Amino acid sequence: MDQSPELLAAHQARRDACDRLLAPSAPLPGPQASDVVLSCPGGVALVRNTETDPEAFLFSFGAAYESRLAPKVEGPKAFARLLDLWAAERCYRPGPDSVATITWPSRDTEVTRALVERGFAPQTVFAVRLAGRPVTGADDPGVTVRRFEQRDVEAVVDLWIEQVLWDARFGVAAVRPSTRPRIEEQVALAVAGEEKWGWVAERDGVVVGLVVVQPPGYSDWAAHTVRVAPAAYLTCGVVAVGERGAGVGAALARCVHTDLDAAGIGATLLHYTAANPLSGPFWSRCGYRPLQTVWGRGTVG
Repeated sequence: MDQSPELLAAHQARRDACDRLLAPSAPLPGPQASDVVLSCPGGVALVRNTETDPEAFLFSFGAAYESRLAPKVEGPKAFARLLDLWAAERCYRPGPDSVATITWPSRDTEVTRALVERGFAPQTVFAVRLAGRPVTGADDPGVTVRRFEQRDVEAVVDLWIEQVLWDARFGVAAVRPSTRPRIEEQVALAVAGEEKWGWVAERDGVVVGLVVVQPPGYSDWAAHTVRVAPAAYLTCGVVAVGERGAGVGAALARCVHTDLDAAGIGATLLHYTAANPLSGPFWSRCGYRPLQTVWGRGTVG
């Protein structure tokens, strides 16, 4: 795979010009047996093709089959050419429970038209909040926010599954046979308070909101994308359907991010669904802004 120093430098210069918060881009890894290497003047790409384990936690949030393009380019012309080369490969087969995806800096709008013309749409947004950014919006005075405990487990699992059902409306998630047992495992980790941290919003003894965060050390898979450290990853943030828009989320987010700031977390990262009309505005009010966008064709489930 031809990754010349000149190409990698030009690719990095584009990233830096778009968003200085993005960490330096590493060279593409060596291809695996099922990978495809693409190249054109001014660009090279690795296409990684994977089938998701039906028993994995991520199977609720990803398609059974994914073809993922990872390009290094000098500019938008090479980017568009690599998209066309990818579409001509047998591994490219977007459809039901089969997706073609590319993750790209959100602020690099020069490539947007090439993606849209080829049928891609924003699926999820990878967003970042730097420590100290204010959470705006009025709190609901009728809720109490606290770390969640063993007694909350059943309600928390149900609320997390409610989030999966909500995201399934937009084609980026699906409730699978493995969804409940895998979420139960994640909740157990949050109750222990080591690999996950968890908070709930409670009204009259009923759990109506939830936030789960991966602390530094367990969030390295996401933290490496930013220049700020330490970084945490917000795995789940959800408010019960009948409670949305009343300030439950604001109260929950304000408490959670106050705790994260006090713990010395430099940046908090999360993904939200691009087509969800509630997510983008809410997380923006919490101090988050887009860092990378996952563009895709096909659906989960």
